[in-house]
Amino acid sequence: MKDIATVATTDYILNKYNLKALKKFGQNFLIDSNVVTKIVHSQHIDHNTCVIEIGPGIGAMTQILQRFAGQVISYEIDTRFEPVYREFLDYPNVEIIFGDFLEVDIATKVDELKKEYEQVLVVANIPYYITTRIIEKIILSGAKVDAMLLMVQKEVALKFSGDYKSPLTLLIDYLGKSEYLFTVSKNVFNPRPHIDSAILRITISREYDKKLYELLEVAFRQRRKTIFNNLKEEYGDARHYLEEAGIKENMRCDQLDISDYLNLLKVIGEKQ
Repeated sequence: MKDIATVATTDYILNKYNLKALKKFGQNFLIDSNVVTKIVHSQHIDHNTCVIEIGPGIGAMTQILQRFAGQVISYEIDTRFEPVYREFLDYPNVEIIFGDFLEVDIATKVDELKKEYEQVLVVANIPYYITTRIIEKIILSGAKVDAMLLMVQKEVALKFSGDYKSPLTLLIDYLGKSEYLFTVSKNVFNPRPHIDSAILRITISREYDKKLYELLEVAFRQRRKTIFNNLKEEYGDARHYLEEAGIKENMRCDQLDISDYLNLLKVIGEKQ
């Protein structure tokens, strides 16, 4: 069967099924099979791997993933693609689920898959307006995924893999790591977006810590305030906690790293 991720096959699909990319879903279809293959090969995937794919679109990535993975479960919100899947993705190891991924109980789903597969990955080509929400959903659910391979806007990938600090990026620093793998040119999409994309890999090697995230959210409540001013309403003895943790009370939340917050969390836990 022909690769979907080519100009000719994509045009064939769009014309045959009278489809076009919808802005409300942030759709851009990959038209370079070499890029798709590079994305898939950037993470070890074999028959002991189940891939949870978010937003398969017309199936360019799904088609390549199923050649390597034991199973591919794809969540798609746009039901217009159903006839495309019948023609191009009729494989025994591919399951398409129509619905909003943000409403899925992902932690329970991953627990079920872990009984059968050694590795569970999330692979997604996601629009910028929903990127953080999807990453938050997966991370904060405590889902025991091994890694996420995400195609996002280049600026977003640089933010997550760089020095920018937020409750989510610091939590990821604790759970594993974020890596900027490579840039994906805007020229390999139909329609062509205004900016380049990038592949961001988030690896998870620890269990989610709810208390740590709660502390981070309080600490970042107002970024320009000092750490003491952000903490004092939630933690009555904030000044003493900061002193015990060796943190100056006039520092701002983004001047601390994850080790500082872990130390602070330990002090709070011991004193309460």
